[in-house]
Amino acid sequence: MVERLAGIQRQKGAIFGIALMVIIVVAVDLYAVGKGLSYRELIVAFGALIGGIVVFGREGGIRFGFVLWALTLALGYRSLQYTKDLTIHPAEILLWLLFFCILAQRELVATTRLALPFWMWLLVPFCVLAWWPLIAGDASWDKMLNEFRAFLLLVPLMVVGPVVLQRKGYWRYLLLAFFFASTWIALMGVIEYWFPEVTKLFPSFMSQPNPVTTADGFMRAQFSFWGGAPATFVCVLALPSAVVLMRWWPNSFHRAAIIAASILQIVAIYIGGYRSIWLLLLIQVVIACLLGIRKGGAAVAFLCLVVAFAGYQFIPKTSERAFSGIAALQGRPIDSSATDRMDRAAGALNQAYESPFGSGWASAGWVHSDFLQVTVNLGIIAGLIFLGGYIYTLLRLGRRLLPYLRGGGEHGDLGFTLLLSFVAAGGLLAMEGVEVLPQFVLPVWFVWTLVEVWLQQTPDLRNLYAAPLVAYPDQVAALDYRAV
Repeated sequence: MVERLAGIQRQKGAIFGIALMVIIVVAVDLYAVGKGLSYRELIVAFGALIGGIVVFGREGGIRFGFVLWALTLALGYRSLQYTKDLTIHPAEILLWLLFFCILAQRELVATTRLALPFWMWLLVPFCVLAWWPLIAGDASWDKMLNEFRAFLLLVPLMVVGPVVLQRKGYWRYLLLAFFFASTWIALMGVIEYWFPEVTKLFPSFMSQPNPVTTADGFMRAQFSFWGGAPATFVCVLALPSAVVLMRWWPNSFHRAAIIAASILQIVAIYIGGYRSIWLLLLIQVVIACLLGIRKGGAAVAFLCLVVAFAGYQFIPKTSERAFSGIAALQGRPIDSSATDRMDRAAGALNQAYESPFGSGWASAGWVHSDFLQVTVNLGIIAGLIFLGGYIYTLLRLGRRLLPYLRGGGEHGDLGFTLLLSFVAAGGLLAMEGVEVLPQFVLPVWFVWTLVEVWLQQTPDLRNLYAAPLVAYPDQVAALDYRAV
């Protein structure tokens, strides 16, 4: 009787949700016919539609909403400005909605293992104490909140991720959505790079598509549809997903599409002109060749060589761009961008030395390194905790993954994909600094969350150095990514 009543309530909720969404769609359509839609109004309407799906779809709506959330990473700088120094991204609004909907579903919380990494608990007192400049009255609350929420966003991700991925089939949907968002970013960036007249088709979404010439003569893409060259941050994080996607969709047509999308993303990274991203891609290729020859490492290396050779032929001053990056790594910058970064890093180190217990949120500015920025804002101990948390997670991932690489299978492919993405995430935290804007930090936190969930769900089979994979059939059978 109780189950029947519960079923009736679900049907009523679904019917009410569908009716509400139909009303919203009709209202938006009438408004568009009468006055036209700007991109901001379009995003708000689309967000309201997704919110209706999440709220009234119950458990299924939450899982579907998280897949849609991964697609919102392609929105880039399209955010809502609350104050001059505080912007709100649609992705974080949807993320918090998913978080509170999960808390309202007690059965989801009860049946899911929810645990924040220990380093996050260690950072809590430092995050609280870093608000002291606001009490003293010599700080701007919106600047401080802007950086504080960058770390706070990891909390709902660490809750939503395990709940959704409790159904292991959603690994496929999430990584496919992430890869699709990155491919879309790359496609729009490449199109506007060679065909800037495309802005006539999307005047409200593109502003300055023409490539700009750097000090060393390199023609750098603008990625104006996303909002800037940092769009390639998403590409270098999502590109490794091609490894496991080709395992999950082995048909020739699917593999051809994945390879084409991978080439497109590599081209986008190339024309983006970020030398640090070039370096991260090179590191990913080296790791792929050393650990994953059987998993497509040689193919990835070949694709990168082809793109690099083609770019050298068609994009001027490529070698100068690479040599200036090497000089910066050697501590002898020859361009203003690298010099500015080194000056900011040196200033951050001096500030951390003068205030070892931290200067408060947003006191460091944009240092282009989150490990340094946390050290300045929260103190040297907090910076070491953050750095140690990343290194500890990377070591855990590597040790857990090695037996699966020896045994083969989709478990190893998924872990290998996450390893490559997590290496890129660490590079972005160390060399770029992503905590300044939500569209920068959310893709990095997303990868970190996936790594933590994979470590929770994957048995530790390090004894496989002396035993075959089939010796652990029960543990391996529990990892079925086909089940939804």
